[in-house]
Amino acid sequence: MDRIYQHNKLLAIRIKNIPYGSVPVTEGSEPLQLVTLKHPQGTYLQAHLHTPKKRVTKSLQECLIVKKGKVRLDLYDENKKLFKKISLQEGQTLIMVRGGYGIHLLKDSELIEVKNGPFIEDKVRI
Repeated sequence: MDRIYQHNKLLAIRIKNIPYGSVPVTEGSEPLQLVTLKHPQGTYLQAHLHTPKKRVTKSLQECLIVKKGKVRLDLYDENKKLFKKISLQEGQTLIMVRGGYGIHLLKDSELIEVKNGPFIEDKVRI
C-alpha cells in the first residue's frame, strides 16, 4: 500500500497488493471505511450486520477499483492543484481521502467507483 501525502496531509491511498488477513486501510474516523480481505480457502468470516445508526459526514471520499485495463490518474489537492500523477492497472485500487482526480484511460478499462452518500450533485470541475 502506498499512502500519498502532500504537506504531511494524507490525500490518497493506492492499493497494489492485498495483504493477508482482514486489514483496515482507512482510519476509523474517515467517512469511507475500506478493509481488504485476503484469507485461505476454508476460512469462515463470521456473519454479521450493522445496527442502524445516524452517521454524519462533512466530506466525500471516493474509491476507484480497476477491474480491467490501465489508467493514469491526475491527483489534485484540496486547492485544485495537480500534485501527483500515478497509474493503476487491473486489480489495483485508489481511495481518495481528500482532493480530487482526473482519469486518463490508457487501455480499454472497466472501473468501479465507490463513494459515501447519499448522492448530492456537488461536482466542481477542476
